[in-house]
Amino acid sequence: MKTKNLLPHAWKPFGWVLLCISILPGVWMLIDDSSFPLSLAVQVPWPFATEGSGPFANIDLLVHKDGTITLQLVDELLALGTIAGLMIVGFSRLKVEDERIAQLRLESLQWAIYGNTLVLVLCILFVHGLAFINVMVYNMFTPLLIFVLRFHWLLSIAPALEARRERRLA
Repeated sequence: MKTKNLLPHAWKPFGWVLLCISILPGVWMLIDDSSFPLSLAVQVPWPFATEGSGPFANIDLLVHKDGTITLQLVDELLALGTIAGLMIVGFSRLKVEDERIAQLRLESLQWAIYGNTLVLVLCILFVHGLAFINVMVYNMFTPLLIFVLRFHWLLSIAPALEARRERRLA
């Protein structure tokens, strides 16, 4: 079956490697930012440096006297690596791409949207204040993560469980 808009199968191992080297340090950084060993500080111009007024007044503590600000880019790079890894893993062709795989891919994507929406609605109802910003950070990854987990579950683990159940019944 000719599939459109999928990456080549050869990219999938690269996606898994990128995902692993991005998501593991990313989770570590989320859990304990103070003991995280990597640092990539960059000093950039900050045009919003104000004298205690305006919408960016609370950020003034980070602004240097010369109108620049120091940014830590490790978390951004880890987030981009995680998203890219999930996209490559989720949307690379399989060796055999048929109608069944296309249906599993579609059902997994549907599950991901339903699951993400459910999690988001629950968080909107029960998480408030600054903790909600963390929820929105996690929400960037949940659709792709649910899709990849569900799709690979249906491809590999679910058929093995079904075969084991049928052997027990026979």
